[in-house]
Amino acid sequence: MGRQSIKNGHKLTILRDLDEILQNRESLKSVARSHGVCPSQLRRWRKNREKLELSPKGHKSLGKGRKSSITHLEELITGWALELREVGIGISYSRLQVRACQVDENVRSKPKSQQYHTIRRLCMSNELVVRRGTNVAQDPPQQAIDQAREWLEEIRPVISVPNLEQIYIINMDQTPLPFSLAGQSTLELRGTRSVTIRQSGNSKTRATASLAVAADGSKLKPMIIFKGEPRGTIATRELPVSQFANQLALCCQPAAWQDNENMLTWIDECLVPHIQQRADGAPVVLFLDHFRCHYSDIVKAKLNNIGVQSKLIPKGCTSVVQPIDVGVNKPFKDRIKSYWWEWMIGFGENGGNIPIPSREDVQHWVIEAWNSIDSQIIQNAWRKTDLSYFPEE
Repeated sequence: MGRQSIKNGHKLTILRDLDEILQNRESLKSVARSHGVCPSQLRRWRKNREKLELSPKGHKSLGKGRKSSITHLEELITGWALELREVGIGISYSRLQVRACQVDENVRSKPKSQQYHTIRRLCMSNELVVRRGTNVAQDPPQQAIDQAREWLEEIRPVISVPNLEQIYIINMDQTPLPFSLAGQSTLELRGTRSVTIRQSGNSKTRATASLAVAADGSKLKPMIIFKGEPRGTIATRELPVSQFANQLALCCQPAAWQDNENMLTWIDECLVPHIQQRADGAPVVLFLDHFRCHYSDIVKAKLNNIGVQSKLIPKGCTSVVQPIDVGVNKPFKDRIKSYWWEWMIGFGENGGNIPIPSREDVQHWVIEAWNSIDSQIIQNAWRKTDLSYFPEE
């Protein structure tokens, strides 16, 4: 009898039939015969029954399949992919395939189809799957809400110690800053065949803002990360002489996102000035998400040296329990977009190309938007109904 490929859920159904039939003193072989499987398969399923109960019912095996041949690149490839996703950049198997070829000669020497399947296997083993982009935020699953509640139960005693002031309970996160904020839709007369929406310059240009808020409603100095070399012309000649340099922390990074180096800059220029007035030995708690540079060894060591205790928000829970995401990002981005529209309309109705906003334009918008976020908005973000950091207030 040939072996069949059977889903784990159906295996458990067969095992339940086997339990009933064995009670009637019928043989295991008769059960195997009636279900068209080998007796040795039934014996192995019985032996692994507990694992089958815990496995996904739609899978056909208990393992994850053959191990990837590029596990030595796992940190480099999947880490890079997750960093891109943190700032909203779309990725694909083929894009990761190109990345792997750039960093490893052995991958580059393989046939294209083998490269693709090698990357796909690596992604699947790290829970990276293809997802369609969403136009509006989806409601968080109940599992994430339950996990957030459990995490808050652990965190509340940490932030309730008598000598910890709310001004030193801080959340920091990054948010992308596109230089063009035109939407994909517009009002237009019914029946119009061609609907054009003007953009400002290169619509793909962006920066990143690192924002931080405290539980008492106060704000830390914002940081803007522009695209460029950390020690290039923009970073060393343009940004230091900006008229907004005393109100912002400014730096460059090749992909315009947060990394270890500019995370250390944020600590020195934004976090330290905020906490330097605290009493000797007074605690500081900093909440961060699972972005790679937030928990790197060099960043953790820096925070420990200045007496800051960092706490990581569980993966998948930031939309319901991270204050920046819960109540600050949207009003901040809404204000940025309104400033961009005013700037865009200022070019009039003459048509033609609209230039890209300057870096000083973006700096000005960030300062204006950040200053307009009042303390009540921030306090509410820490005190979301049913998921509050301070339920006793």
